Amino acid sequence: MELPNLGQQCAHPNCQQLDFLPLQCKCGKQFCSEHFNKHVQGCETSTNVEVEPQRIENVYKCTFENCHESSLVPLLCSNCHKHFCIKHRHITQCSEPDEEFFAQEREKRAAPVRQFNEAKNAVDKQIEQNLIAAKKKGKNLANKVQLMKIKSKAKGLSSIPTTDRVYFNVTHPETGQVTPVFVSKSWSLGRAIDAIANECKLRNDNNKITEKKLRLFKQDDSGVISKNLADCLEKLITDGVIMDGENLILTYVDH
Repeated sequence: MELPNLGQQCAHPNCQQLDFLPLQCKCGKQFCSEHFNKHVQGCETSTNVEVEPQRIENVYKCTFENCHESSLVPLLCSNCHKHFCIKHRHITQCSEPDEEFFAQEREKRAAPVRQFNEAKNAVDKQIEQNLIAAKKKGKNLANKVQLMKIKSKAKGLSSIPTTDRVYFNVTHPETGQVTPVFVSKSWSLGRAIDAIANECKLRNDNNKITEKKLRLFKQDDSGVISKNLADCLEKLITDGVIMDGENLILTYVDH
């Protein structure tokens, strides 16, 4: 034999042939390819035919109740710092809720809605104010035009100074008569009614307890100017209750 030091002899007792590429069993014996498979089937070292799977350490189990899912990667709750699987990782599943944390989360969600509502309310308020201002401006302009017309036809006591005069278009619903009149802004409402009734030639029983009383109403909304006849006309005008040159209704009421 030319190369007696190369290779290994097959350990099978009936073979003993020299093999240059022997197969070694886990038991330490070497065999030729023909006898290796026969040997491992009966070899006491079972790891040749079945390799036990290696146990994986650091597996993270879901801490949600009755969940058996596990993961090699931790999915930690930012609140309680426990691991949850993908299905249960939502913060509402946390078993140790932090009220302050959830309050902050709710505030984050509520802030944009609140800011939108505040902005909307501010815009709505501004629009409403603009409409009121435009309506008032239009009413004031129309009132000024009407006031100029009333002044040319109004009747009243000539003794009232021009600077003290306030003008009204007064309608009596029973007769349908419209009378432009002027009275003094320093008068009380009761005295003004007496003077207007006189100019309109209407019966005035305001001093009689059992008779119907004359009262002034606003033509726009049919609201009584004031229940207190002692109110001064100048104050009523300053407070915006009535306007110089406004349309009024003078009629009888039971009370």
